[in-house]
Amino acid sequence: MELPRRKPDDIYLPDGEFQAILNRLRQRTDAHDLNIGIVYAFDFRTRMLPYWYADKRMAPGCVRILADCLTVAGFRNVRVVLQQWTPNFTPSLARLNGKPLDMLLVSAMQIHAEPAYDLIREAHAMGVRRPLILAGGPKAVYEPADYFELGPQPGVGADCVSTGEVYVFLALLERILDLTRPGEKPLAGFERARRCGALKDIPGLVYLDPTRPADKPVAINTGVQRLLRDLDEMPMPDAGYRLLEPPHKKQTLAPQPFPAHKVGKVSMVASVISTQGCKFACSYCPIPALNQRTWRHKSPARLAAEIKHIYENFGIKEFFSTDDNFFNTRSTVIDLMTAMANTTTRGRPLGEVIRFYTEATEYDVHKNMDILPLCKKGGLAAIWFGIEDITAELVNKGQTPGKTTEVYDRLRSLGIEPMAMMIHNDHQPLRSPPGTLEGVINQAHYMFEKGAVSYQCTYLGPAVGTVDFEAAAKGRVIFKSVGGKPIPQAFQDGNHVAASRHPRPWERQLNIIRAYSAFYNPINVLRILGNWRNDRLSARRLLFQVIGLIGIAITAPALWKWSRRLKNGPIEVWDGLQLARIPMIDAQAGHEINWGIEYLPNPELPQKDERRIVRETSSFRDAARKAERESEAVAV
Repeated sequence: MELPRRKPDDIYLPDGEFQAILNRLRQRTDAHDLNIGIVYAFDFRTRMLPYWYADKRMAPGCVRILADCLTVAGFRNVRVVLQQWTPNFTPSLARLNGKPLDMLLVSAMQIHAEPAYDLIREAHAMGVRRPLILAGGPKAVYEPADYFELGPQPGVGADCVSTGEVYVFLALLERILDLTRPGEKPLAGFERARRCGALKDIPGLVYLDPTRPADKPVAINTGVQRLLRDLDEMPMPDAGYRLLEPPHKKQTLAPQPFPAHKVGKVSMVASVISTQGCKFACSYCPIPALNQRTWRHKSPARLAAEIKHIYENFGIKEFFSTDDNFFNTRSTVIDLMTAMANTTTRGRPLGEVIRFYTEATEYDVHKNMDILPLCKKGGLAAIWFGIEDITAELVNKGQTPGKTTEVYDRLRSLGIEPMAMMIHNDHQPLRSPPGTLEGVINQAHYMFEKGAVSYQCTYLGPAVGTVDFEAAAKGRVIFKSVGGKPIPQAFQDGNHVAASRHPRPWERQLNIIRAYSAFYNPINVLRILGNWRNDRLSARRLLFQVIGLIGIAITAPALWKWSRRLKNGPIEVWDGLQLARIPMIDAQAGHEINWGIEYLPNPELPQKDERRIVRETSSFRDAARKAERESEAVAV
């Protein structure tokens, strides 16, 4: 099951509406002194290969964009807190200009959900003085109702959850301010809007139904968001860097945000949005559905101006473009890279002073190798390839050993770093006979031999919001608890085996460590040093070997401990589809809906027309069967 999508003629916001709402909020001068804290939740149990190095060195774009928009809209008291920098931040003790927060915005990925819950619980400790609490981010997009009734007391949870992009929050904020009376806090305005039904026409919101009893909560879902078609309408990335909380271990906020001229020393990589969308439809990936099967991108002039602005104002030289598949459309790549190549900064070509990183499929880069010199001129320094499985037995995205050789050789000749991202699965052996590539170790060796600078290997698990998930739940392969302890959401990171059909899942966990050790090891360090003069990427390969070896030292003990737990068991699995912990109803139709995950029908709530349910269920089953045939590992 995937996220629903709007009708084709109603996917996008009207052009200009994003700027229009910013202008309307700018007129609300009575609200501009509100104290707003934006927190990116972070679970330190996820600090392992391949993420341990970058997670503290790149300020996430999601929270920065919120700060950019609020600042452009005129709000003066905003602070962005990154929990990976300030792990002890406590919302109830936070003060801006000597006053507590009026609004707490919490953003989290699924793997960071539990610290987000803790932040929300702590804010509730303020009682009637607590701020309005809003939740967003990937976790909220796919499982919004998980943010309600967090306990331990009833009524503890987020007030409202956004399942969409920043426009959804802006629309919610505008509606709240419309219904907030002079002298009241935003929480009072939100409650008035919730109880009078004033939020139902804002797509992309989830909140508790005020008419339902407290002991039987039901959430209202206002439906699928409308997407911003023209990404250039978003503000330039600026305030989000100027309002960052300095790294520290205190529970309170610093008197001032981190100095702008020092930002580049702690956030050495800047995330930017250049394109969004992907033409592939892999059964284990939720991204195409999230983008409602659309393809969006910044204009060439805007992307170049954005990168130049960040470099000149904050001293950041490395840029990670959060693309799903940058080479998805040839003309877009040409236009964006031409603009980058023709842009100058401080008298030098932009492409000579910055390093631009992106993600792409091997298939698309292979088709467009002739434009790689242009990309290099525009600053392209590395491409992360979601190859997954070089034999294409797991998923076929056009990757082959021959294409890998051609693409990697061409990239290396230009000084562009190929970064390999692989997936291990239930059916893949640890090793295969010499000369073959079925084994995960064989593939790790192959990637090093072909010149990959870095290597990532995660275990394929059924992600929420994909067609794989329900088939895995029905197949009873998703782990619920191990050794009597529930699976933490942090362990859904791909580093931990948390779903498997394999009779020895602990062995598959050890395979992950073995795969990393096959790529990152002292012998490969010596090989790089021995071939130093013949490989223009030797310095980068050596750097990533050092990073990888440190990462293995951090990761191996934790994963070995988890493999022992898997071996000792017992392992309890989710037994098929479940009733929703907090069911959701459609704001307009009033019947129960699924969202990101298929649930069993709740007998106490109105249901859709049965014939429609049968059609949708049949369609889902067909999609699941197709995915299973293609990958041979639906829930690996």
